[in-house]
Amino acid sequence: MSYADSNMYADAPQEAYQPQGQNNSMTIDEMRILHRTALVEAESKRTELRLVLASRYRELVGSSDEVISMKERAEELNALVVALPELIERVVQSADASDAGGSADTLNPGESPSKIEGKDEDESSLVAVRSELSRLPREIHRCLDDKNVHGAAAALISLFEVISSRSKSYPLANLLSGSKEIPDNITNSPLLETQMRMVYLHVQTLPARVEKLARRVLLQSAAKHGGARGTAAALSALDLLDVSQNNAAPSSGPSQYASRSTKLIDLYYESKAQLLNNLLNRLTLPTSVSAADATSVANAAEFILSKIVLILQYDVILHPYQIFVQRNFPVTNANENDVNGDMMTKNKKIVDDIMSSMPRFDSDMLKSKASRFLAAHLPLIRTKVKSVLMIIAGTTASKLGQIRQSLYDKTDGIECMNALDSSGVCTWDEAVSGMVDIRVVSHGTSFAPAAGTGKTSISDDQGVAASNGHSGQQLGSSRRFSLWGALFSNTFSSLVHSLLTTSFHSVHARVVSTLRTSLARAPPFEYMLPHEAHRNALRIATDLDASLRKVSDDAHELLVHAEEREESERRLRQSLYVQTCEIMGRLLNELRRMLLVKQKEEDAIKELIVGRLCHLLKFRLASLPNLLDPKSSPAVLTGLGGGKSTGMISLMELSSSFDLADDDDDGLISIEEAMEAMESAFSGTHFHGAEMVRDTLLLSTSQSGAGDTTNGVTNRTNGSFAQNKQSSAPQNVTLSELALLSAKGLRHDATGPQSALGTVQSSLDEIVSRCFKGWAKAALSPPLKSFRTKLQETIEVSSAASDIEWRRMNGLIEKDDDDLLKEIHDPATVNEELTKRQKTAVGHLSPHFLSYLLAVAAVLNRSICPADSLPPVPSLDYAKALGMCFSDEEEAVNMLVTIRGSLLGEAVLSMSQSLQEEVYGMHGGADKSEILEQCSPSSLIQLLMDVKFVNRCFFERNQNGFLSTSDFIDDSRGIMTQLSQRLSDSVNAAVDDGLSIDRAISERHSQVFVSCGLFLSSIFGEDGNDKISPLNDSVSNGFGGSSLLLSSSLVTNPLASSRRFTLLPIQAEKSLTELQLRGRYGKKVREEKESNKDVSSGNALGSGFGFLSSMLSTKTR
Repeated sequence: MSYADSNMYADAPQEAYQPQGQNNSMTIDEMRILHRTALVEAESKRTELRLVLASRYRELVGSSDEVISMKERAEELNALVVALPELIERVVQSADASDAGGSADTLNPGESPSKIEGKDEDESSLVAVRSELSRLPREIHRCLDDKNVHGAAAALISLFEVISSRSKSYPLANLLSGSKEIPDNITNSPLLETQMRMVYLHVQTLPARVEKLARRVLLQSAAKHGGARGTAAALSALDLLDVSQNNAAPSSGPSQYASRSTKLIDLYYESKAQLLNNLLNRLTLPTSVSAADATSVANAAEFILSKIVLILQYDVILHPYQIFVQRNFPVTNANENDVNGDMMTKNKKIVDDIMSSMPRFDSDMLKSKASRFLAAHLPLIRTKVKSVLMIIAGTTASKLGQIRQSLYDKTDGIECMNALDSSGVCTWDEAVSGMVDIRVVSHGTSFAPAAGTGKTSISDDQGVAASNGHSGQQLGSSRRFSLWGALFSNTFSSLVHSLLTTSFHSVHARVVSTLRTSLARAPPFEYMLPHEAHRNALRIATDLDASLRKVSDDAHELLVHAEEREESERRLRQSLYVQTCEIMGRLLNELRRMLLVKQKEEDAIKELIVGRLCHLLKFRLASLPNLLDPKSSPAVLTGLGGGKSTGMISLMELSSSFDLADDDDDGLISIEEAMEAMESAFSGTHFHGAEMVRDTLLLSTSQSGAGDTTNGVTNRTNGSFAQNKQSSAPQNVTLSELALLSAKGLRHDATGPQSALGTVQSSLDEIVSRCFKGWAKAALSPPLKSFRTKLQETIEVSSAASDIEWRRMNGLIEKDDDDLLKEIHDPATVNEELTKRQKTAVGHLSPHFLSYLLAVAAVLNRSICPADSLPPVPSLDYAKALGMCFSDEEEAVNMLVTIRGSLLGEAVLSMSQSLQEEVYGMHGGADKSEILEQCSPSSLIQLLMDVKFVNRCFFERNQNGFLSTSDFIDDSRGIMTQLSQRLSDSVNAAVDDGLSIDRAISERHSQVFVSCGLFLSSIFGEDGNDKISPLNDSVSNGFGGSSLLLSSSLVTNPLASSRRFTLLPIQAEKSLTELQLRGRYGKKVREEKESNKDVSSGNALGSGFGFLSSMLSTKTR
């Protein structure tokens, strides 16, 4: 015992008495807790004791039962032992009686020798019968122990033949032996009767046992258990033990054999059908599998699929052909070269022994049975395999490629073919040609050969990837059957399409959901920062491109088969092309329809974000050139020519149907009209236009619109026509969207605007132009209202006030206002002399014109970020690869140009329309000519200066252009030119020196460009002609007004541009400890500086080293 153990035992008594000593110091609550704890422990001990007693009682009762059973068995054995002497005595008496009879016979002098010989033969036959009755039961049990059902069945038949040959008292023996008559002269001794009865009672249940064991053999895969020998032995045993066929009425031989053979074949294939159904039921996987269990589930599915393949190869085709047709099968798994003569003789004897008991089989009937079996089970297996593979692909897609390669190796692989051909009896091709009827097997399946072609056609549910192709198995003239082609080739091709469909639907739903979330969380229009809008749109565009690229890479990595690389890659590229066109069509339709939902008039958040997103989609989707490669289109990959007979239509045919459906010529048709147009366009082809529209737009079959929605999503997977809770957009499509949605049946051009890439780019251009046009209109709405109000007031004042009054109100007269008013209201003063005395003066640009242009510049400055000025593409070739059509002189338009062009287009359109409405409009009953005639010369000069400034800014100085050179730009140019000419004619008619006025107007314009050039150059560009020389600064205007230096120049403060180059927030984690360390360091530096004041300059090196050492010490701390 160690020291610690001794201390433990020494302290035990103290611990036992310790609670008693503590009673004096415990409170009442503690005592109650201690009492409660003691009661609980006592109850637990009591319960444990009861359980122990109960278990012991059960053991005692069980032991008593065993004792009683042992007593009964002992009594039975005792009775048998007691009866043994009596039985032995009876045997001895029987033997003595037979000996006495024999001696009496021999002593009978009247008996003939022939009768004596007959008795000897009877005695020898009795001995032989008794010997067989003793040997055959042992042989039966020996065969059953070895699982040799044929040997057991043959021994049973032999035993029953022996019994039935001596007695009719055993019905089962008479039925199975087939004996119908028993000689009358047969006499059995009591001993033989007793032995036959005991043997019969012992073996009467063995036929059912052998039959059950034989059926169990048939319900197992012969490739793994027993091979063809075990199958043949089981069939032979079932045939031998068939009571009905042994008890059948005598008939002609061929008819009886046909009945037996048909029954055996039906029994065999029913067993295999049950085996396949059990495996298919085991193949059912849970709908939701965790990532941790995904690999184990995939391995289990692969194991079951491998067993199904082996059953189809060996149990359904190869072994039945060897057993039923060739009546020969391999006995052992040894190689044919390793079998010697003795072994071959032995194997042949085994085969002959088994097959001799079986009837002849009709090869044509067998081929029909096997073909119908395959035709019935191959679609079931294929459907089950597809559902299982879909679950596996949804959980562990990396395992899918391994399963595909494994299944190919086990169906059409080289090693698999060698194993099937190595039986030494027949080859796999011979077995297939003798067992499989291609016409029966291919009926109603995807393996069916297309009419008029030598290729297999793909059913409609196999997807676009194989709709115009073949199954990878060229039937042609050889019409060779392949399990890979019949089961897995089209299944995996359809699986590729289904996986891509699911993946692209998920990508579409994620993009739309992210965009809607961004729009819902966006701040009000006036608080939107440009870099935030750019960041959100860039994230959506980048995620979309990454998702498309990932889907493509995963599909190529997992679903391109090594042995069928060319065929599977062709199907994959075709499916990727079609699916990409469909997702882009759905996305473009969704983006366009978002703009149709009107919110507030001045709220352009949606237009800004959607426009930025579409602009980025034009240049950021780098995966589109590979996915939408013209060489991957269905029309090119199938190698078919043009015409409706090929099932493909052209864009011109689709456009004709679209134009017929578009009654109002607005470029939009409803869903119902789109279905009718697609049905008309695809009439005569194997495509259904209405179903194509419904499937690609994710519409429900019961309605052409969206179904029940929740949070803006339809009952299907985020349908394209998902309705929002608050409002919904009209459900319509454009021609470009239909061209993308019908990519599976449409022939796109290789390049140009009518190619798939060109269609995407043109649709994005239309959305971008529409978005920024609406955004510019909303952004310039407040300053436009102010501009129109001020313009209307100015026109009204100009047409109502006199020239002197107008100049007085605008500060263009040099005298004081009091003297001027006296002269105006003095009756003695003639107004004509006053007018002649005053010179005509040119004022400054109207504030509302300049204010509106500065507002445009301000909107531009606060709506762009530094990233908007960067080139959208690295090179022109890159842009052309994305499907954009450029000439060599053109360049890709960045976001800055797009925003500025939209603002300039909206500005010139609004200003021209406002001037046209105010100048040429009706005010107070006056027509357009009377308004200009009622204006004073000075007001006409002012209006002319404003109009020429607008014309000069937008159509002369503007170096950036507009967003689009559409008709409204030309209309605005015509309005401004016409108005400028009209005002020039009116001014020239009112004043004498028109050239001087034009020169003064130009000087005023230059003055504005100099003072506001910082802002105007951002929208119109730089112009060196607008610089004013110092000489012009001191020259008088020549019209009675003050000089440029003396006049009150236009003072403008620079606009706040904090939103133009706002830096993104950088997260900085500054803990309290870091701040304290910095404070300590600063204090230490100040103390060192004060202490080093008296140090001379010669000690600079030492002080420097002290500074570095302090830095190091601070860093180490």
